[in-house]
Amino acid sequence: MDNLGKKVKSVRNEKKLTLKQVAEKAGCSDVFLSQVERSQASPSIATLKKIANALEVSIIELIQDEEEHLDEIVTRKEDRLLFKFPHTEIYSELLTRNVKRKNMQPLYKVVKPGCGSEGLYSHHGEEMGIVISGALELTVDDKLYYLKTEDSFYFQSSRPHGYRNPGDVDAVIIWVISPPTF
Repeated sequence: MDNLGKKVKSVRNEKKLTLKQVAEKAGCSDVFLSQVERSQASPSIATLKKIANALEVSIIELIQDEEEHLDEIVTRKEDRLLFKFPHTEIYSELLTRNVKRKNMQPLYKVVKPGCGSEGLYSHHGEEMGIVISGALELTVDDKLYYLKTEDSFYFQSSRPHGYRNPGDVDAVIIWVISPPTF
């Protein structure tokens, strides 16, 4: 995620969009977006998703540089692509090395106590997951669901959603998004 700002700017310029155009679509200020592009500010997960949507790309396209490992069948733990959102205690590991041209995006997600998506977001597709350990508060359409170990969820991603770890231990979730959006 070190090159996130450069990649956002590169995609924006490639699409011939102004800071103001992208910021308006993403629901943030052009000043904030400029700071993101210069690596002087770090967007929350929800805001990064909105920026990616405004650019009509997935989050993974903003953080993954290479188009390699397209046909790998097995992904070893040590080979997973890790992405951690700056200034948060949330990280995800892709359970496949590359999601381009794939129909699903499986994630191993760890959410530290008290942390979450910092807002609701929505996008095209479906999501499902299972809490491996810890607890998770999942909000869908302003309705709060409390999930504990071995509880699972499934919903349409077009519904506004967000999450938070209300517990005092890490929440570990296998989370699958289809089609890939990160």
